[in-house]
Amino acid sequence: MRRDEIYVQLAQVYDPELDQPLTELGFIGGVSIEGSVVTVRFRLPTFWCAANFAFMMAADIRERVSELPWVERVDVQLQDHFFTEEINSGINGGLTFVETFPSLATDDLHELRETFRVKAFEARQERLLRSLLALGWRDEAILALRIGDLPGLPLDSHGAALAHRYGSILKERGLAGDVTAPAFVHPDGRPIDALEFRAYLARAQRTRLSVEFNASFCRGLLETRYGEGESHILGCSDESASVRHPIRRVLE
Repeated sequence: MRRDEIYVQLAQVYDPELDQPLTELGFIGGVSIEGSVVTVRFRLPTFWCAANFAFMMAADIRERVSELPWVERVDVQLQDHFFTEEINSGINGGLTFVETFPSLATDDLHELRETFRVKAFEARQERLLRSLLALGWRDEAILALRIGDLPGLPLDSHGAALAHRYGSILKERGLAGDVTAPAFVHPDGRPIDALEFRAYLARAQRTRLSVEFNASFCRGLLETRYGEGESHILGCSDESASVRHPIRRVLE
């Protein structure tokens, strides 16, 4: 049961670039439990994957698992990475990114994290908008929808899942408090004007396609590096493999 609780927490940790849970992508390399001490291992697809992304995921893993009331300590162990020692030492020592890399880092990744949360917002929103358009909804009707309308939209199970994911990120950004507010807005909460809707949708589509391409590429790298197929990636076994986009600067 405790292992299941840990994986529930890990499912709340998302790849910052791909907006998918680490448990679905296969990033979790294993979990060990010794009393109230939990060790979480995770691996990346290449030795040179970006340290900033690795650090964010490691920090989120530690934070989420630490929320369990019976957990007193969480050790996060990044494996097979050129900054393994520095990241593991920094995360498990409670250091920030700048404190971990004082001679290389210039900020603590808040701006970078926000950049990718905006992209996640746009990608989730675009998927739901395309689903409504495919059902024959007109632009004006879509833009007239309110926050309170989202749970009751006449959608199939796939569409309902899209609406739920979009609703979740609205809440994350503090945009879901007023049920009478517009459902479809810019990431900063500004309403989308009817005259800009199609251009806005096209930009969001480019973002979504980029995210999906990177996710597909990462899955291929996972299978290439660790020899494990997609059926294994999607599971939560103790020895599941992981993947990350390798074409990134080491530190941004």
